[in-house]
Amino acid sequence: MRMLLTVFFVMGTCSRLLAQQSWPPELPGERHVYKQVGETSLHLWVLRGVQSQVAADGGATESTAQPAIVFFFGGGWTSGSPEQFVPQARYLASRGITAVLADYRVASRQQVRAVSCVEDAKSAVRWLRAHAAELRIDPQRICAAGGSAGGHIACCTALIEGLDAAGEDLSISSVPNALALFNPAVVLAPLEGVEMSAEETAKLQSLAARTGVDPVKISPAHHVRKGLPPTIIFHGVADTTVPIVTVAEFEKRMVSAGNRCELKRFADAPHGFFNLRENRGRNGERQREWHLRTLQQLDIFLTSLGWLSGTATLPVVDNDNVHVRGHLQRALTRISGQAEARVAFLGGSITEMDGYRPLVEKWLTERFPQTQFTFIRAGISSTCSNTGAFRFQRDVVAYGPVDLLLVEFAVNDDQDAHHDADGCIRGMEGILRQLFVHNPEAGAVMLHFVNPEMLATAQAGGVQLSAKQHESVARHYHVSSIDLPAELADRIEDGTMSWETWGGTHPGPAGNRHAADLVIQVLQAALASADKSETGAVVEALPEPLLESSFSAGGFLPATAVQPGAGWNLGVPDWAALPGSKRDRFVREQMYYSEQPGSVLTLSFTGTAVGAYLLAGPDAGRLEVRIDGGEWKTTELYHNYSGGLHYPRTVMFETGLSAGTHTAEVKVAQQKHEKSLGTAARILQFVVNGSAAGTGQ
Repeated sequence: MRMLLTVFFVMGTCSRLLAQQSWPPELPGERHVYKQVGETSLHLWVLRGVQSQVAADGGATESTAQPAIVFFFGGGWTSGSPEQFVPQARYLASRGITAVLADYRVASRQQVRAVSCVEDAKSAVRWLRAHAAELRIDPQRICAAGGSAGGHIACCTALIEGLDAAGEDLSISSVPNALALFNPAVVLAPLEGVEMSAEETAKLQSLAARTGVDPVKISPAHHVRKGLPPTIIFHGVADTTVPIVTVAEFEKRMVSAGNRCELKRFADAPHGFFNLRENRGRNGERQREWHLRTLQQLDIFLTSLGWLSGTATLPVVDNDNVHVRGHLQRALTRISGQAEARVAFLGGSITEMDGYRPLVEKWLTERFPQTQFTFIRAGISSTCSNTGAFRFQRDVVAYGPVDLLLVEFAVNDDQDAHHDADGCIRGMEGILRQLFVHNPEAGAVMLHFVNPEMLATAQAGGVQLSAKQHESVARHYHVSSIDLPAELADRIEDGTMSWETWGGTHPGPAGNRHAADLVIQVLQAALASADKSETGAVVEALPEPLLESSFSAGGFLPATAVQPGAGWNLGVPDWAALPGSKRDRFVREQMYYSEQPGSVLTLSFTGTAVGAYLLAGPDAGRLEVRIDGGEWKTTELYHNYSGGLHYPRTVMFETGLSAGTHTAEVKVAQQKHEKSLGTAARILQFVVNGSAAGTGQ
């Protein structure tokens, strides 16, 4: 086996950690001096676990002693700050663990080498154990944790014997009871039996100048043996500073020796991926999610040791394809306190069918037994997000205030509507803007379902246009989302599912169960963190739209704005006399219809876009439209699926009109599609991004 062993050296994980104006830094918690080296005082900051904070004064007792975790910062043994792990410490303290942030000597401040860093880490663990009673911590439940160089020295507290500071009480162990390591350096020297290039060997040999001792003496992988503490490691697959093959070898050796060691791999994650950077930097939102997922996995690990109880209280799902965003916590908290709640499901046939939707409905009713739910089932087969935006007021808002919306249109925007990039955004953004105007405190979850082409794109490492654009809308409005093409690709790769077991474009039982479970995980994550969300915060204003042409004022034109001329009818067509299959939901609806070329119908409206929601069957023709007396433009009604079905679709006549009042003339064209049997137009509703002229409605 060939291992790529790259020398671990990081000048710092975040520039703000290196810009301290004074030392020691101002950090939360009780500050203690745990070690004095000449004129240097080394501090640690103790954030007491919530149960410990309310315990009676005095010493630790069986009922009050809390587990503890001590964090060591990264920085290549050269720089860094304990501030790095403040977010992790605060979270774990809220869960009942006493969290400690430790300073230690580094080259830039005290001109020391790595061996002194290891010595200080051992001193910190020993000090905590010696002062367990006054800190009200359990001396037999101390976890050493750290990132990068800090992960190295945390690991050394458990694996490296000796290197104890002079004068310390060696009867008190410096070995922790567990390890939590974030992209740690665990290989500092060549390993026997591992092939290395001359360049890699030279790099490792050069470490002696920085370690202060033979690197083998403080290389954790060289000291693996039986009886070591349970260990969890978080590492990015894309880490080029500490290649993942080094920790994979360490894990292999630990497990072979009979120790518990879990390596958690994060796809595409670079070095320092676990730091909280609040959506900043090259990886943006993913950085925040990686941070939360490592915390969640650490929480689960500590719970498995019996150090924590209950579930993690973090707004995250441990899945690359699921994103928990926004104030979903607030919406669910409100639902849990209400006697009544409305949940809307908006989409195409995947929503209309008894698939994932009833499974989510069942979970909601069982999770909130005190709440009487109204489920608004607004799925209409074959319809796209544009149609969804125009029918949102009729099919969703008309039922009353919506507390939670679940929406999917990626498949239909792809295979049915064939929208371009802006077309995918206009409808989905219009839906969300209408939702948040209707109820600024509503929560939403967006699902991108999957068809064969979308799956193939995901398996090739890409994202189909519709899902990509919808996801950009979800991010912009802080809406939680689920990427099912990528999810299914991952499950196929790991062998737990296939396209056949998923059930196809219209998922079968397994696919619907999986999709519903991911929705439920999103809702559970939001609920678990609800007590930490800003439930009383002022609702943020809507952000500026991604597209000014989005259908945020989408709706249907009332009959008063439509003036049918000769050859146009308003009523129910004689469906029995027409070729092609019909869907029951439409056969009793009144609509504007004409088969007579040259027939003209006039619309009056105020807005920036106008079109028609219609049925395009085997005899679908074309429409010629002109706005405000301009040029006539032709719109094709016949669709790929029109040959055997009166297919519901929305066509747009214009999407970029100037704001104001307009008149549209709609004429049945003489020409038709070569496959069409006629020149028919059957229009369910005329749609407008605005309102009827002069009504404001």
